Amino acid sequence: MALFNPGDDAFEQLINEMPVGLLLVDQQGNIVFINGKLQALLGYSQEEIFGKTVDILLPERYRGEHGEMLANYLKAPTSRAMDQGRVLLAVNKKGHEIQFKIGLTPVSFGGEAYVLASMIEVSNEIIKIAANNDPLTGLPNRNFFYELSENIRSEAIRNGVRLSLLFIDLDDFKAVNDQYGHDIGDLVLCQVAECINHSVRRNDIIGRLGGDEFVLCLYGVANDQALNSIAKGLIDKISAIDSVKGHVINISASIGVACTNNPGNIVLTDMIKLADKLMYQAKDKGKGKVIWIEC
Repeated sequence: MALFNPGDDAFEQLINEMPVGLLLVDQQGNIVFINGKLQALLGYSQEEIFGKTVDILLPERYRGEHGEMLANYLKAPTSRAMDQGRVLLAVNKKGHEIQFKIGLTPVSFGGEAYVLASMIEVSNEIIKIAANNDPLTGLPNRNFFYELSENIRSEAIRNGVRLSLLFIDLDDFKAVNDQYGHDIGDLVLCQVAECINHSVRRNDIIGRLGGDEFVLCLYGVANDQALNSIAKGLIDKISAIDSVKGHVINISASIGVACTNNPGNIVLTDMIKLADKLMYQAKDKGKGKVIWIEC
């Protein structure tokens, strides 16, 4: 593995002075280039980070899952724009977590394949995050979720694939607020948001409707078995959140799922209403349950 070098001083200066962080990763997940903006944000020099895997930039609790996701992405890398609404966590050299919007672009240099990650911290005025994202969790808010999900629905109609809507509500979350206060409750919501964010495919849309209610719009999940696996996996990972700031946490989640093979025959708002009703039915059966309907 060789250190990536554009070979042109003027071009390299331009890349380093860009207001967007740039990270170049090879097919093994090793970092081969980081521009000046991202060095400043993360506290690493090019020499310090060269050859390290991208896991070094992730909170430790997500590294195992990310390795699997990266391996799957590298099998068939495609461009993923920043405007899909995701806000993801990175960790800097001092261990502090930073929220980023991230775009991915497959590129090739000298016959070698790489992935270019474009990264903008959410506080950057370029992206105007406050208008579209929930200020607590960084996820798309209700209106932005609808907008992004309608784009997915239109794509599903064009391609004739299945569309699924998951409505997630936390079990026993009120007890957390009652016992520890809303500050700890807010931290739990952030952990749940991060857990969901790191548990689904990067082209799926996640939103927070408010309170402890989250929604997912999934494109092209082929069958009930795969959909059930996604939903149960989310419940397992949310239930695994057992402490925040030294406080013992005991939560789970109930999920209602509405899915359709004919997304042109039902509007998104109706799918959300159906999934919401099913979520309450799941709660009636006890925490940690999933109920779905084909619509």
